[in-house]
Amino acid sequence: MNSLTNKICLCLLFSLFCFQKTGAVDYDVISPNENFKITLHIDNGTQYEINAGQTQLISPSSIGLNLQDGTVVGKGTVKSVERKSVDSVLQVLIGKNKTLLEKYNELIVHYNENYDLEVRAYNEGIAYRFVTAFPTNIIINSEDAVFNFAGNPKVYFPEATNFEHWEKRYDIYNSVNDLTSGQFAVTPILFSYPVSNYKIAITEADVTDYPGLYIQSNGTNSLKGMWAEYPETVSEPDNVYSNHAPLTRYDYIANTTGARSFPWRVIIVSNDDKSLLNNELVYLLAEPQKLADVSWIVPGKTSWEWWHKAMLTPDGSADPVNGIPANGNANLGLTLYKYYVDFAAANKIEYMTLDAGWNESYISALCTYAKSKNVKIMVWTWASNALESPSLIAKWKRFGISGVKIDFFQRNDQPAMNWGARIAQDLANSKMVGIFHGCPVPTGLNRTYPNILNFEAVLGEEEDFWRRGSSPDYHVQFPFMRSLVGPEDYTPGSMRNKTERQFSPVDLPNTVPSSQGTRAHELSMYVIFDQWLGFLSDAPTEYNKYPDILDFLSTVPTVWDKTVPLDAKLGEYILMAKQKGTDWYVGGMSSWVARDIQVDFSFLKPDVNYKATVLRDDYTSGDYPTRYVSEQIDITSITKLTYNMAKGGGFVIRLTEDVSNGLSDIKNKASFSVRVDNVNQMINVHSTEVIRSIEIFNISGQLVLSEKYASNNSFMKQINISKITRGTFIVKVQTNERIGSSKFIN
Repeated sequence: MNSLTNKICLCLLFSLFCFQKTGAVDYDVISPNENFKITLHIDNGTQYEINAGQTQLISPSSIGLNLQDGTVVGKGTVKSVERKSVDSVLQVLIGKNKTLLEKYNELIVHYNENYDLEVRAYNEGIAYRFVTAFPTNIIINSEDAVFNFAGNPKVYFPEATNFEHWEKRYDIYNSVNDLTSGQFAVTPILFSYPVSNYKIAITEADVTDYPGLYIQSNGTNSLKGMWAEYPETVSEPDNVYSNHAPLTRYDYIANTTGARSFPWRVIIVSNDDKSLLNNELVYLLAEPQKLADVSWIVPGKTSWEWWHKAMLTPDGSADPVNGIPANGNANLGLTLYKYYVDFAAANKIEYMTLDAGWNESYISALCTYAKSKNVKIMVWTWASNALESPSLIAKWKRFGISGVKIDFFQRNDQPAMNWGARIAQDLANSKMVGIFHGCPVPTGLNRTYPNILNFEAVLGEEEDFWRRGSSPDYHVQFPFMRSLVGPEDYTPGSMRNKTERQFSPVDLPNTVPSSQGTRAHELSMYVIFDQWLGFLSDAPTEYNKYPDILDFLSTVPTVWDKTVPLDAKLGEYILMAKQKGTDWYVGGMSSWVARDIQVDFSFLKPDVNYKATVLRDDYTSGDYPTRYVSEQIDITSITKLTYNMAKGGGFVIRLTEDVSNGLSDIKNKASFSVRVDNVNQMINVHSTEVIRSIEIFNISGQLVLSEKYASNNSFMKQINISKITRGTFIVKVQTNERIGSSKFIN
């Protein structure tokens, strides 16, 4: 070979080398706060990695779509890229924050092969999705969504065994390598890094016409996405609890249009547990609201008969003296449902929900009666019924029904993932709200269709019938994970509170189950859990025994202006404040481990006095979980208070700006608390100074009881209130130098 030939060959090799090198490109997208970044590696395939500062969280991992015709979306070459930054405020119609900051940096990679990759870095986490522009339908055999973990994180694994149920406990593995081949889980799934404080949660958003995401083991330090294959044949429903269950499946996961956006793959990043409690990245990524007129959408609370089996009296017999009809599931009908409507109306509860067992023979009359009481009726049905009877929802609207609880979806393959939007639109066409029960994990549909108020995919209070899964330990787990993807249909409100040792699941006719944790723990769910329709799961007759609790349940909101997580540790405790108007609510809950926790009220408006109504654990609640303390205290933004939460315990605080109650203004106040003992018809007054007199006034300012203590040195007094009528009263306590007042409900 001569010298010229050698030079030509070297030039060709150099040119080929340069071409290959220029095909390999890297791109960084950094979060607005610069706390972490995602790096893309594109070189005959697309990989990503995630770093938080100098800490690598996810090492290079492959992403892509594998089409039946051999095309691999993500394996192409880069045509161009574009970048943009967004910094705006999103108005939220129904949620736990009235506004959200939508702030992110975005990279869009345009490939030569007619598809794009969109990557966003928010302060809350990372998201990516493919957008294709193919002219015809495509069949997707599989998707590459790999998660190769740097290090060896602990994993909170909501393990699944089929594609039919999404209400899962969290199995905790100290290492991802403890997972075995074949294990898979529903999302969100959370990983905790042992050396750093970082946690990441993997989930998805904006899923339309595509199967729902599962996560499965994938070898050393690795997991990957998994999806139900497309159904080939399905069964025909043969009863109200059945559905079109897949009998055979194709060997692909999706058959879809070639020009579309695919679901967001979401990786939430946090180095502070409490931030997970207010992370709304899935909502931000969801398709914007489709409904123009939303004036008819009403969140709120609902009375409900199903959990307590409609048992108002111990044996189901009528109690005419107290206006209680024959009850129990055997007596479901117009008369019994009217009682629930009356209870809702008396306590300003917006809805009454009729679960399984109702029928159409009396529903129109019930709706007419409820409307006269300003109460809305919601009814239960199963998904197949709503899907296969197109005129059903419109007919129920003509009856006067305001909402439907849709149950037993039992699938999240590609066709089934379209059912939610279809039902939501059908309901919206009739101006009706909905709850999805027995449904797949939500992916932001409540932003697109805000008439869908709750989604299950959680071990709710119904779990008390059959298992021990819905425990205080679980209650301080799922808000960090499941609540990342949308409001949950937990249905709290049990007054049958048990310790871990006392509790036993039961599902027998005319037998009301119990729940795990203290009564104050149960009440804290109304502040901590996300539920745009809050259920009162227990019997009206139980709530009526405790006016202070009923007063709280009647007034606590279900949608909020602002949420402020105060303190939290995954699996141990949660302390949260939420604002509605000028009022604030604080909720604290603990696992099965008792603990003290300090509440710093600096989130309140400065230089404003607040009246605080507190429902908290008694010092004996760990052993007697139905016991609680009800007290009224004064709070300002500089107040700091420490509360003891019993085993499975908690507390709630309602804070309202102080206004005059019509009695003489009291300038110099003693520090004291009032506990109402409804069982023994006593109030217990505790003061920081020796008590000299106690006076009780009704809400009109009339004196109804007076006790004077001329010669005693007691800091605690018990007052018998058995002769005082039911209602709201003000107790005035005088010491040697001070006077204090507080409200209580008898």
